[in-house]
Amino acid sequence: MEPKFNLNRPKISDEEINEHKDFDKLVKQFKRQSIEKAKSDGNFLKNKKATYATVIAGLAVVCTVTYFTVFNKQNKQTATNDKTNTLNTINKAKEVNKKKNFIAPPSQKLNVPYNSYKVNAQKGGELAHHTIPMAIGTKIKVPKNAFVNKEGKEIIGDIEIKYREFHNQADIIASGIPMTYDSAGTQYTFESAGMFDVKGYQNGEEVFLKQGKPLTVEMNSIYTDDSYNQYYLDTVNHNWQVIKHDTPLTVPTAPPENKPAEKAQSEKEIQLVKKIEHVPIQIDSVKTVYEKKITALPQPKQPNKPAKATGRPQFELEVEYKDFPELAAFKNAVFEVGNENKNYTKELHSVTWSSAIVSAGPQKGKNYLLTLKTKSREEKLIVYPVLTGADYEKAAEVYKKKFTEYNSLLDKREADEKKLKDEMAAKQKAYLEAEKQLSAELLKEQIRMRRNMEAQLENQIKSHSAVQNVVRVFQVSNFGIYNSDCPRSMPNGPSVMAIYASAADGAKLSPSYIYLVEHGRNIVFNLTDQELRFERSKDYSLCIVADGILYLCTKEQFANSIKDKGYKFALTPLAAEANNVADLRKALEI
Repeated sequence: MEPKFNLNRPKISDEEINEHKDFDKLVKQFKRQSIEKAKSDGNFLKNKKATYATVIAGLAVVCTVTYFTVFNKQNKQTATNDKTNTLNTINKAKEVNKKKNFIAPPSQKLNVPYNSYKVNAQKGGELAHHTIPMAIGTKIKVPKNAFVNKEGKEIIGDIEIKYREFHNQADIIASGIPMTYDSAGTQYTFESAGMFDVKGYQNGEEVFLKQGKPLTVEMNSIYTDDSYNQYYLDTVNHNWQVIKHDTPLTVPTAPPENKPAEKAQSEKEIQLVKKIEHVPIQIDSVKTVYEKKITALPQPKQPNKPAKATGRPQFELEVEYKDFPELAAFKNAVFEVGNENKNYTKELHSVTWSSAIVSAGPQKGKNYLLTLKTKSREEKLIVYPVLTGADYEKAAEVYKKKFTEYNSLLDKREADEKKLKDEMAAKQKAYLEAEKQLSAELLKEQIRMRRNMEAQLENQIKSHSAVQNVVRVFQVSNFGIYNSDCPRSMPNGPSVMAIYASAADGAKLSPSYIYLVEHGRNIVFNLTDQELRFERSKDYSLCIVADGILYLCTKEQFANSIKDKGYKFALTPLAAEANNVADLRKALEI
């Protein structure tokens, strides 16, 4: 199965469309050509009317086809089989492009592999990564307690960090990572100063970085210009998000053996780290304090609404209101027998009971349990306190007043609770803002320390011919793909319709991927069709994928192909024994 890749084909401009849109001119030219051809026919004079009518009648049918014939005549070009095959190739390439994935390596065998590192989640640590051809490795600094699972719970134990870097055109091609960038409706291609991909796992499950706990990646780069920005690849919305300007820090790639010992951290850096680690504790402490305050707020009790007699059987009872204070609103109440009682009969009213005890019922505050006793008998009934007549009217007025007071108290409690929650949120936000400032100070201090190290080494490396590398410092708040890049326009040169063919037998190739590699800059242009643009003053090579096979056109082959105005590029398949991206790099001569 061919890999997939998402590329955007440039649209035909309005100028190109309008240039060949003069229909009247086309009809007149066709009419003239058709009549001249008819006059050369020996039977023209005999069938003049019929012939002329036939020509005119056929005009509407064939004008579209004739347009291309006339257009090609005007440009003095002959339609060849190569051009026909090219148009077919374009259509096929368009269909393939529609099905491509956003990130799609052209060959899994050649893809840049991940390196795996372990780090304890509670302790954090510093990881050292080395990528060929970088002389000095990358540092990945992992803070303590920086990981959470998909539920947001903090992770304990060992974490697996998977990491890989991309430093040249072969790495970019092999990765399948899109390097196009859209800005204000204009599409650019990234010139890269280095890119990396970092992920985190525990027991095969993906983990995530806690807010305010970024990884620090100090990636080495051989591209020392101060013209790059940092970007993060949003794989959901399929675009690159700019982070900030990328200021490089210079370090020697071949330091002298007697260099001074590197001091890991300054005292200020140590104190800043401690303060940053203390912020989550402060936030949790604020939450605990305010939750206690909210719980301690008085909770108003809703008054019981008096019930009006419904006509069910009743008992008049004397009740100790001190035992049932909620019945104070039911003074002078009678107790109606509930419908749920299956043992009630009118006979119960004619019995002389030695005691009648009222206790709490199944629905607290709403009904009660009436226990009737004689020496030899006991009956239990669920009863409801109700009022009649003036007693009900009076109790209803009292209830209305108490319910109004209850609502006022409830509103006050809700307002007090909201005030406390707002205070809590404000304090937590203040701690988070402080954490951001501390993190910024920490980064500045780390940069200052590194520059101090540079200053210490400066005198020593003056007598050495050490090549300079730079360090590009990233704050990684989310796992994924980051790069240091500068957006560039397509080559400002002629645009041609390229034909791709096998160097072995000349057979036409239908590419699903087309990569134009510009030598002298770390940039790969992803083409979506056969239209090729280049600058004659620069060196290029080509890499395409056709029918799952990687084909190459070297710098020398490319230079020879553009001398031929047919722009037919001969490509050679990458050797079957090529097993990694280093083989691709060698084949591309980079």
